[in-house]
Amino acid sequence: MANRRRKKVNSGSGAPLTSRSRKKDEAPSDSPLGQPPVTGRPIVTQEMRYTVVPLFPESDPRSKLGNGPIGAAGDYIVVYRLGVPGIQAASTEFHFGSLESTGDSLIEAHPDATQIVIELKASPDTPADQKLTLGVNREHRLSSVVLRCQAENFEGAAEHAHDIVMPFLSQLAFSHEVAITTTGREIIEVATETRQMSQITVGAVKGIALGVWASTPEQRRLLASYREGLSSSEPLYQALSFYKVVEGVLSMRGIEDAAHRARGETPNRAFERIPQDITSALHPSDSPLQRESFAPYLGRKFADVRDELRESLRNHISHMDFGALSFGADSYADVVAVQRALPVLRYMARVLLSSVVPVDNNRAGIS
Repeated sequence: MANRRRKKVNSGSGAPLTSRSRKKDEAPSDSPLGQPPVTGRPIVTQEMRYTVVPLFPESDPRSKLGNGPIGAAGDYIVVYRLGVPGIQAASTEFHFGSLESTGDSLIEAHPDATQIVIELKASPDTPADQKLTLGVNREHRLSSVVLRCQAENFEGAAEHAHDIVMPFLSQLAFSHEVAITTTGREIIEVATETRQMSQITVGAVKGIALGVWASTPEQRRLLASYREGLSSSEPLYQALSFYKVVEGVLSMRGIEDAAHRARGETPNRAFERIPQDITSALHPSDSPLQRESFAPYLGRKFADVRDELRESLRNHISHMDFGALSFGADSYADVVAVQRALPVLRYMARVLLSSVVPVDNNRAGIS
């Protein structure tokens, strides 16, 4: 593009992704938390967001438009890449402009169709409220969803698109009896061509550290929930899994304390708290990105945070009570609330789980 240069701005999580191959004789990292500064990946598999902001010369009228990576009021194009859960669910690279051509699904279109336009109406007698363009890949399967909307900024465009596209996909899943998800989202600010891309990004590679111990049934259930939380790409299920670990360990402690009291003993237990300086408790590559999530909980006991999240999050995820506040994955606001709580839940789950399973196992040699 003439008279323009691009500047990459990180408006979300992490640093630009890079690749690195380990030499055959190179030992794995000694850090069990991995090496995200080398790989550019997050500590765990999670959503990351990047924004590319074009820089125009002052003589170009577009140089006066927009608001950088935040975006300004105007027209936006939102592109979702479709995917089959478990296939292409997470990415290792960010390629702007590629989502429409790289998606897939289990829904087959007519062989002659190159795209399908859907008009969404509040009722059959009203004009279309929104148009969705469904992309079709080379195998004639649905591959993407594109819509155009007006919004105040990128966040507004993300919310508007999510609240339209996700209920539509839920209907497709039910009517076709297929698993379907989105594996990436790109938002283009029409006036400036600023682009924002979000994807679930594969976590950092970790050096192997094997340890063996005779686990108890309780430990196995806790470890299974923690593994499910790390392995899922669905935020609501992740939150529920980590919450179960927190709840489980604190429940075990309640049973132990009751046994002490029954014997006439006074339980003597230190209560874990969220540190006032959370950066000292997190991985250096993780902490700058988590401060906003931890801010409401600094200095508070784990049990207090658990109780608060039970009412504000866990119960809403676990139950479908139409007499109470509605909550679900088709609501952008609900998903954002869950994503903000996830770092706190994962942190508490790991600290509490570490208190009931061995953590000082020696690294095993691999031959």
